[in-house]
Amino acid sequence: RRSVANSMLRRALGLTTVGVGGGAALAYQWAKEALGEDGLERLIKYDRVAIPAIVQYKWVEARCGKLSRLAPLLFPPVSEEEETARFAVLHERWAQPLFDIFMELGGFYYKSGQKIAANTSGVMPKLYIDLFQPFLDRIPPRPFAEIRAVVEEELGVPLGEVFSEFEEAPLGCASIGQTHRAVLRASGERVVVKVQNPKAEQTFRGDVFALKTVVDAFAPQASPAFDEIQKQFATEFDYRGECANAVEVRANLVRSGRFPNVLVPRMHAALCTRRLLVMEEIFPCVPLHHALDAQAALVARQRGVTKEEFLAAEKARVEAESREAASRGRLVRQLSHNTYERYIALQRVRAACWRGAARLYNWTIGVLTLGASRYDLAALSAEALIPINAASLVDELLSVTAHQVLIDGCFNADPHPGNILYVDSVHPPKLGLIDYGQVKRLTDQQRYDVAKAYLLVEAALRIDPKTDPQADPAAHARAKAAIARHQFETLGVKTEKLDPGVAYEQATPPHPFPASLSKASCPCGTVAPAPSHCRARPPGPRRRHPAPLCRRRLASTLGGWTRRGCTRST
Repeated sequence: RRSVANSMLRRALGLTTVGVGGGAALAYQWAKEALGEDGLERLIKYDRVAIPAIVQYKWVEARCGKLSRLAPLLFPPVSEEEETARFAVLHERWAQPLFDIFMELGGFYYKSGQKIAANTSGVMPKLYIDLFQPFLDRIPPRPFAEIRAVVEEELGVPLGEVFSEFEEAPLGCASIGQTHRAVLRASGERVVVKVQNPKAEQTFRGDVFALKTVVDAFAPQASPAFDEIQKQFATEFDYRGECANAVEVRANLVRSGRFPNVLVPRMHAALCTRRLLVMEEIFPCVPLHHALDAQAALVARQRGVTKEEFLAAEKARVEAESREAASRGRLVRQLSHNTYERYIALQRVRAACWRGAARLYNWTIGVLTLGASRYDLAALSAEALIPINAASLVDELLSVTAHQVLIDGCFNADPHPGNILYVDSVHPPKLGLIDYGQVKRLTDQQRYDVAKAYLLVEAALRIDPKTDPQADPAAHARAKAAIARHQFETLGVKTEKLDPGVAYEQATPPHPFPASLSKASCPCGTVAPAPSHCRARPPGPRRRHPAPLCRRRLASTLGGWTRRGCTRST
């Protein structure tokens, strides 16, 4: 009897082994056919790093959260400081391996690295943000031979017949293509040529499909986001669509007449093909975050500290001021762009006086000392701190974004700091907005719904007892409930418990800096102040989402909308 049982057990184990092995073989064959040999290998490489990292992050999250609540005897509760310390250990352990695998695989992982570096969600750890900065504009370039081959294949003629000059070194590299400076032979105009990487589409589609398969299995709540990504990428690989998007956005801004200091490059549609985009060059310019970083470094050097120390001190100062204002129920007020402009003018005069004095010294005492004692005029000019009017730039960015979303219903769906250029060769300085591969369009009803969300939040802020001790708590509770209903039922925003308090906290700022502009235009209080009239809220234990637009910009935008005849009640 025992031998019969052992035989049956061995048979069962054998059948199980064959079944599992056969299932694994079928799964491998399906994945190979669906993703391709290269796509499957890329997914396996990514999962070797990502899955252990995800498991460890999820364990610490559960250990500090649900497990400590469900089984406090087995998992004693931990303080917020200890929880932060445990996550900091994981950041140190996994940031570099994840950076390396993202950079090695390229494709969609470049795009994901951009999202982390730009911190558009406002929740990424500083270690990840700093480490992933190369994904914004320092992605490894493709060999120029490949680029030339794509250009000539798309144009149907040798490169030299269309361009009299074509720089081999790329101006910038992104996830799908890279850009090169060139000069049109026919007109002599300086242009920027965007060339799609030869295997970009195949690699991207495989990566997104592979990651969506994993997400569907382990995090189905994130599947709608991947569905949206797939739809957006369906148009990004045809540069003719990007050309049409840019033409529409440029025409909208020109027609409005409200943004003379915002530039969108003119497209050369006749030269734009599926994998080639030719546009006018905004020259001279630098990415806005590079200009702000350079200014922060100069201020730090003048104060005798490193840039990192200076930014950390400024961040702590701004947060302290925000908490103080919130505790007294007051608005956080920053310098207006007009005040900044007067200060900049004063600094220009001061710098000119110093250069004049130094030049006079060089031609008098410097001559008498036979050049032994002379001022370096070039160094003096380089060290002169002429600040960027960041208050004006932030106001401009908020205004143009509100106009595109609420009035035009056509806006960039993939914003990051590398897409915002700073042009300081003219006065006042201008902003350049580029890269319209992904553009989102809203219907009239969707624009009404977004506008209503802003107005509901603004109404709730006015009667928040945290900032107005005289406010009626019952009225504020009703306002929060209205926000929650609009978010959950109309906008489709969901939270774990559909709590009106959580919905309100997600829609309002913990401090005056919009998180979506944190790297692009608000790295610190001194270098780039927040827009004036932003309301501070006491910071809580949960990180918040970006703030709604400030009142006067919203009122201005809605006023323009009404003038266009869109008078439907919101």
